[in-house]
Amino acid sequence: MSSATRCLAAGLRSSPFRGLLVPEGLRRQRLGPPSQRACFEAGRRTSASLPQRGAVDALLSPSRVHDVLNPRLGMADGERASWVSDVGSLLDKDSRADVDALCDEVHASWCVEVAVVVLSSLPEDVHPSAFAAALLNYWGVGDVRLRTGLLVMLLLGQRRLEMRVGYGTQRVFSPETLKAIQEERMVPHLRAGAPGAALREGLRGIQAALDAKGPQHWRRSASSGPAEYNRQGFGGGQTPIDDFKPKDL
Repeated sequence: MSSATRCLAAGLRSSPFRGLLVPEGLRRQRLGPPSQRACFEAGRRTSASLPQRGAVDALLSPSRVHDVLNPRLGMADGERASWVSDVGSLLDKDSRADVDALCDEVHASWCVEVAVVVLSSLPEDVHPSAFAAALLNYWGVGDVRLRTGLLVMLLLGQRRLEMRVGYGTQRVFSPETLKAIQEERMVPHLRAGAPGAALREGLRGIQAALDAKGPQHWRRSASSGPAEYNRQGFGGGQTPIDDFKPKDL
C-alpha cells in the first residue's frame, strides 16, 4: 500500500461566520509534524494516479468526511495522537502544539473531547455546517455514554468558522454560548490574521464554560478509569440529527 493510500486510509479509520477578514498570507508553506508532512508529500507524489481529483486536493479541500485526515490515527510510529487535524500546516508549529495541549487539558479534566480541524476550504457544493456535524459524528468525538464531543472547524480560505456539539454537550454549549465564544474570543483574532490565537482563545472559552456549567458527573476522576476509544481514535459520541441540516444564521 502506498504512503498516500495509508494516509487516506487513516482518515477513514454554533453559528457560522462569513466575511472574517483572514489575510491570504496565512497560507503558510512550512511543513508540520512528520506524519502530516508524510501524508502531504505522499499526496503530492501520487496525485496523478487518483481518479478525478488529486490527493492533495482531497486532503486540503475535502468533499467527504472520509477524506479529512484523522489526527488520532494519521501519525507516524511512536508519535503521540493529536486532537488537531492540520494536514496543510496552515497553523504554525507552536500554535498547533498550544491548541493540542489545551484539548489535552479539557480531556484530562472532563469526559469531553474537542477535535480541531483546519482546512483551506470545502468544495462549493459542500455546506460547512452540515459537513462539520457529519465529521464529528463520523469520527465519534466525545464520550460514548455522555455524547460530550465538540468539533471546531476553521476554513481559512473561505473565512469560515464552525463549531458543532454532541447530544450531551448541548447542556453546556447552547447556540448562544457558542456564538459568544466565537464573537468575543475568536473572531477578533481571526480578523487580525492570527488563527492560532483564535483557536487558543476558543479553547479557553470552552474550558471556562465547562468550569462554570459542566455537570459534576462529567468531571474525570480516578473512578472514571482510562478513556476507551473507537476505531476512529475517539470516544464514540454523536451529534444531534438537526446539526446535519444546513444553517445560515
